[in-house]
Amino acid sequence: MPGALLLALVAAAAAQSDPMTLAAIREPAAVEVSFGLEAPLPDELDDSLAAGAEVRLVYPLRVKAKRRGLWDHRVWSGELVSIVGFDPVTGRYRCQVILDGIITSTGEVDTAEAARRWLVRPPPVRVELPEERRRLPLKVRVRAVFSSGTTWLVFPTHEATPWVELAVEPLSEPVAAD
Repeated sequence: MPGALLLALVAAAAAQSDPMTLAAIREPAAVEVSFGLEAPLPDELDDSLAAGAEVRLVYPLRVKAKRRGLWDHRVWSGELVSIVGFDPVTGRYRCQVILDGIITSTGEVDTAEAARRWLVRPPPVRVELPEERRRLPLKVRVRAVFSSGTTWLVFPTHEATPWVELAVEPLSEPVAAD
């Protein structure tokens, strides 16, 4: 019994150390991806949100497919941006989710806490899959980027969480009745 208890504690500690949660639902022609940031926001972002400034959180999103035993990086990649800003005229927070430059979700909330939830748990997004990749096993990757910059004006730097991956099996083929 002590061994089982130790194993349960190790599993619980490992689950708590994940910076993000990730879920994917496989559809015939697409995959719906939802995720949430479990790690706390950096103090700068949290302070900016409380002060009413516009806050952006960038989530690079990647979908890879397995082909001939290797993972192919060219299925789909994009960037989801979750934006929250306080509108002093209405006294509410305006929220947006933008996927590759296209607004996919908008909303308004009353409190800074609700705005923080929108920022760290954006609505799910649907990623269309190319016809030739729809029956392949997939891997979905995501991370949160809090800020980006450059070192010596050349080398890109990011303050971000580590990548989180999830394997997504293909849909089972329906059995044709004879």
